[in-house]
This record gives sequence, structure tokens and C-alpha cells, in this order.
Amino acid sequence: MRSNAGMRLIALATIYNKGDFARLRAYMKEHFTVSALETVPVALRLAELRDQFRTAGKVRVRQVVTYDKHRVVAILSSEHGGNFIEDIAVEEDYPHKVSAHSRQMLV
Repeated sequence: MRSNAGMRLIALATIYNKGDFARLRAYMKEHFTVSALETVPVALRLAELRDQFRTAGKVRVRQVVTYDKHRVVAILSSEHGGNFIEDIAVEEDYPHKVSAHSRQMLV
């Protein structure tokens, strides 16, 4: 099954791994819903991701915990050790904007 949320996860991880935070900002503004950005503004999301990139480095999908067309939860391994859990939900209607997103360090 093709997952729209999975495609968003891959896009976010690819831009993040390049360290291109200007592009990541533009991606979030374009592909996140207004309500998602009201809950956690782009500036705050970027600050958290920059901090993660600085301390943990690049990430890759280690294991998909659950997925369907509109939501994916995955464990990401980081370049410098440590794992994150990423949870992305997207709208059902095209263009499948991100309606919820979180990335938390697993302890």
C-alpha cells in the first residue's frame, strides 16, 4: 500500500539530512496545515530540528512501527547514536498536507 504520510516522512528526512533548513522551512510552510503550524510554529519546529541535527546528525528509518495511507509512526536511527520516534499524520484529501508531526528522542 502506498502511504501519503510515508512520502511526507521521506521528504522531511531527506531535506533534514541535507541540513538545508531554509528549504525545510519552505517545505513546512507549503506542506503543513495551518492548524498544525498554529499548534507548533515553523520557527519552533526548525529550532528543535536544528538542535537534533547538531547533536544527533543525520537520521534513517530503522523500523516502521505502524502505517496506513494517512499516518506513519517510525523509529529513526541517528548518525551519532540514539533513536527517535517520528509520528506523521496527513489530510485525506490531496495534496495530503501534514496535519500532525512530532519527533521525540527515545530514552
